[in-house]
Amino acid sequence: MTPRGGQEPGKRPEAGGRHKPPLGVRAVLVAAARAGRRYGWRILAVAVVVSLVTALADIVVKDVVDRANLPVTLAADLSASGVTLLGTVFLSGFLSKLVGAGETGSDRPPVRKIVRTLPWGRLIGADLLVALIVLVGVIALVIPGLVAANLLAVVGPVIEIENKPVLAALRRSAHLVRQHFWTVALLVLVPVTVASEINTFAPEPRNVRSVLEILAVRGLGEGLAEAAIGLILVTLCRRLIALDRAPAAAGGQQPRDRAPAGSGDEQT
Repeated sequence: MTPRGGQEPGKRPEAGGRHKPPLGVRAVLVAAARAGRRYGWRILAVAVVVSLVTALADIVVKDVVDRANLPVTLAADLSASGVTLLGTVFLSGFLSKLVGAGETGSDRPPVRKIVRTLPWGRLIGADLLVALIVLVGVIALVIPGLVAANLLAVVGPVIEIENKPVLAALRRSAHLVRQHFWTVALLVLVPVTVASEINTFAPEPRNVRSVLEILAVRGLGEGLAEAAIGLILVTLCRRLIALDRAPAAAGGQQPRDRAPAGSGDEQT
């Protein structure tokens, strides 16, 4: 006879009630690599194009614009920063949609649809706010900045997956990461630190050949690095959300931070 609650005698319940995906560093990296292989050429093409555009904008600002002209310099710097931000936001959203489609078994969304459906305003606002918070933390004593960067590492994927507004996404990211702080640090801060050094291998843009070398190093190197980091972040965020929802699901309750039905990547 089955006891109340439907658990068979002698059978151990799954931890958390439902399937809980593993969150070890190796498990997340393997899952991210699997997603990368599944959509390899598509991801590589988009990531390299985004990196090439941002690298070209950076070269123009640093070596073509007259730095003695302050208004032109400010406008060029803002334009380059805007291009970089838009590229980062687009690549993050693109990877989130692809990984979501792979996990749900739905069709891969075309790039045009991704551009049209991304919550650009919220993603850009969150990116700027996170950068400001981390900057303040770094200015304070460095360590608070690193802690903030880690706690807010999955803000973008949270906005995409759970369709949350900016401030709610910041709180949600901190809540998810806090429970697995050091695992997230290894998966996020270490790759980001390594990727930030790629630019040091590029030569100075003295002639056409050196410019082409810069584009090769930054376009391919940074493109691959950004794609890998993006895949890790999206995979990590989905597993953090699944782990956070599992206890509530086991108790027959709705998770506190669950996204509204029909929103975000859950319907992708």
